[in-house]
Amino acid sequence: MVKGEISHLTIVIMTLYVLVSGLVGKLCYQADRADGNMVKDTEKRAALAQRAEVGWFAAEHFFSLGLLGTVFGLCVATSTSLNEGTEINDIVSGLKVGLNTAFYTTICGILFSLALQTQ
Repeated sequence: MVKGEISHLTIVIMTLYVLVSGLVGKLCYQADRADGNMVKDTEKRAALAQRAEVGWFAAEHFFSLGLLGTVFGLCVATSTSLNEGTEINDIVSGLKVGLNTAFYTTICGILFSLALQTQ
């Protein structure tokens, strides 16, 4: 799906974003329906508010998963040995794969974290 990203953390972040967005949308629908029916049940409102905290929890962890992918990608990028027998093509290839992973996961983590926080 994301070419050059070997950790698959971007796919995990995207999948979790879709699931958590659906949950947040459902909670918003329930809260709106409760307001429309003039329900004054404070326990129900408190339960909905508490369940809505999962959105903030997930948004913070999307950012953390993005940073984890960055570290993983940098480890892959620097794992090529720099012996005299190592060709420059192999070194550049390792750098390209590792940096692609680092950048893709960082971008996905930040973008999906921000998008979820605005919901």
